[in-house]
Amino acid sequence: MTPMIDVVFLLIIFFLVASHLAKQENSVQLDLPVADTGLNNATEVESLVVNILPDGQWQSGGISLNLQSLAALLRSRASASTDPLRLKIRSDQNITYDRLEPILKEATAAGIGDIVFSVYEAQGG
Repeated sequence: MTPMIDVVFLLIIFFLVASHLAKQENSVQLDLPVADTGLNNATEVESLVVNILPDGQWQSGGISLNLQSLAALLRSRASASTDPLRLKIRSDQNITYDRLEPILKEATAAGIGDIVFSVYEAQGG
């Protein structure tokens, strides 16, 4: 009985920490681009969020990334995932393509093909 209680407590702690990290990724304040159309894909798949800050810096999990650390993170997460990994990119709307292109290239090299962009929905009027 005692080992089962230990396992339950460990699972509770794991899910609390995991949910906190997931919320932290989306709490970075960014002025997301606006899109007229898009898909509302609500399927739950394992995702890795990369934020591109207004100054062009990359972040994931609150940690700043350079090209080498980004490549290593993408490769390790893609190989550790049992299902295809989704890369979710959140960027400021003023970010130019030259800050986005290396992320896309490294994702492709790591075998990640499911890439989504976070945007605001355009208000119809």
